[in-house]
Amino acid sequence: MPAAYFTIQPNIRNRIAYIMINYFYPNEYVSSVYKINYEALWQSGIRGLIFDIDNTLATYDIENPSKEVLKLIRSLSAKGFKICLLSNNNKNRVVLFNKPLGCKFVFKAKKPSIKGVKLALKYLNLSTCQVALIGDQVFTDCLAGNRANVYTILTKPISKIDEWQVRLKRIPEKVILKLYLKSRK
Repeated sequence: MPAAYFTIQPNIRNRIAYIMINYFYPNEYVSSVYKINYEALWQSGIRGLIFDIDNTLATYDIENPSKEVLKLIRSLSAKGFKICLLSNNNKNRVVLFNKPLGCKFVFKAKKPSIKGVKLALKYLNLSTCQVALIGDQVFTDCLAGNRANVYTILTKPISKIDEWQVRLKRIPEKVILKLYLKSRK
């Protein structure tokens, strides 16, 4: 084997750690959107919040936001936060869910692509350092937010019931979360 093979190997571990921390690890991990310290976010300069819908604000089969979600979004708006919904779901789902909220929104965001995040930033008229993305999935929400260089907050999913493609992603996601939690000790 070439000598370069042996010199590269120690760096692979560093590259994997770099990728995990910079792309998959959230800045914060909380049990729900109701456990986020929004006051601390405001104090740190965050002025915009991008929320995922399905399994973050509501289960994927709930058409309208709950009273609790309405209260949360209204109180955050009253505090001065600009809010945008960002979903991989279709237009009908997002428009229907957003109707009582009246937020800006992006549907078919194609997360982990950053196109949807950039569009949300444009709607909010804020820079990346002023925005937090809040969602329940490592491979869509965290990855898109980290790639777009916004503050990321991962929540536990509201429901254990997921669509089949999401259930498949939850398996490696558990490994990443275990490593993330271990790194925080």
